[in-house]
Amino acid sequence: MRKFYFKLTTPLRIKQLREKIEKYKLAETIITKDTEENYLDKLKLINTDIRGNIKKNIISSVKIKTLIDYDTYSLHLLSCINAQKVVVEQTHEVYEKTRLSFLKARKEKQILERLKEKEHDDYFKEINREDQKHSDELANINYSRLERDVPNERYFQQ
Repeated sequence: MRKFYFKLTTPLRIKQLREKIEKYKLAETIITKDTEENYLDKLKLINTDIRGNIKKNIISSVKIKTLIDYDTYSLHLLSCINAQKVVVEQTHEVYEKTRLSFLKARKEKQILERLKEKEHDDYFKEINREDQKHSDELANINYSRLERDVPNERYFQQ
């Protein structure tokens, strides 16, 4: 019996490796995106704390220099927050591109795997058909031998 050979084995392996690479890239971009989002949340929390400190200091009538320092720091935080929002948007776009690339690679691999499965099924159907044909031939040969070996009824009637 001959062995099953899939003629697109090499492209399938390439697609599997490409999918694996895209999967790692996707994981890296997810980590980067999450890190940037966490940093943005942290900046927002610090800004909220600074705003709370400014309100407390206004109520307790602290020196104007301290309020100016808080305000300057708060403005700096706002610019950092806005810059971080841009970074988060960029990482989200990279994430989406990487995710789509991964999905495309996975789809290509799945197409080749389905093709391999279909060819594998066709191969076994062909093998079964050949086995059935061989079995039928053996059965016909055995039946023919029995027909030859069994005397004819006319022979006994005479």
